[in-house]
Amino acid sequence: MGSSIYKIWPFAFEYVHPEAFWIFLIIPVIILWYLFQRNMEFKQIKLSSTDQFTRKKVNWIALLKHVNFGLFLIGLSYVILALARPHSPIDIDEYEKKNIEGIDIVISMDVSQSMLAEDLKPNRLEAAKEVAAQFIEDRPTDRIGLVLYEAEAYTQSPMTTDHELLLDQLGKVQTGMVTPGTAIGVGLITAVIRLAESDAKSKVVILMTDGLNNSGDIKPLEAAEIAKEKGICVYTIGVGAEGTAPTPIFGGFNMSMPVQIDEELLTDIANMTGGKYYRARNNTELKHIYKDIDRLEKSKVKVLDFKIDPPEKYYGFLIFGILLILGYKVIDNSALKSIP
Repeated sequence: MGSSIYKIWPFAFEYVHPEAFWIFLIIPVIILWYLFQRNMEFKQIKLSSTDQFTRKKVNWIALLKHVNFGLFLIGLSYVILALARPHSPIDIDEYEKKNIEGIDIVISMDVSQSMLAEDLKPNRLEAAKEVAAQFIEDRPTDRIGLVLYEAEAYTQSPMTTDHELLLDQLGKVQTGMVTPGTAIGVGLITAVIRLAESDAKSKVVILMTDGLNNSGDIKPLEAAEIAKEKGICVYTIGVGAEGTAPTPIFGGFNMSMPVQIDEELLTDIANMTGGKYYRARNNTELKHIYKDIDRLEKSKVKVLDFKIDPPEKYYGFLIFGILLILGYKVIDNSALKSIP
């Protein structure tokens, strides 16, 4: 529905045209007019009476007039409510059903000391964290986890749809939290273990590294074979410029270090599992890589919109209001017509 919807207390309804409630301001004016008319009629009637010497009795005729006028006001109120178009609150689950085929994703990120190299700005690690954060924000329906590895691997965040928590954990990532080294196989198998028991139709690992496999008891291709058996697709990313890159060393100095990425290994891992290998030589390429993975592994969302209008409730208000106003007119023009 294109118009605004509001819920107005105390009625358990929503209203399409709440601006109609401004019409209620006319009711005090009508009441003042009624009281003024009654007062004028009273002043015009000057009959001799002995009522002041007798016991005061209830004036049932006057009371009936007031009650009848009250019926008119109630009827008018219901007509105004009908103009506001009340209807039952919309149940989104009832009127628009979505079938989301979610994807479980684990980002396995190399956080070895070499990730502080400054060929990507401000360095490889911070650039990787930035694009990973954007990737997470762009996939609100997916469960995403985060694995970090050097010579050992650990789960920084299990798979979750609480992306606010995940982004908080991503922001805390730094190098040097475990034994130095680059254990690509351990980083991959840890991510695979996270996904192994998932019942999602699509399971993906994004494996990022900037170096050669030089640590760990699990060989990268063995981990890739297990990923293949589990139906897990692995996208691999090699991070680093060609040639050399300025890298911080002890004492705060930068040294130009050679960039060594085992592209053949990363390509084999990707091909074996049905994924794809990418090379990120700068920040722009890294952003494009994540966008490409986002496009390839897009969640499938099927929306069934029944286009059923929510149940209208104004008919009852309108009919009841009109009946009360007609009742007022009938009583006023029959039983009360000849009574002052």
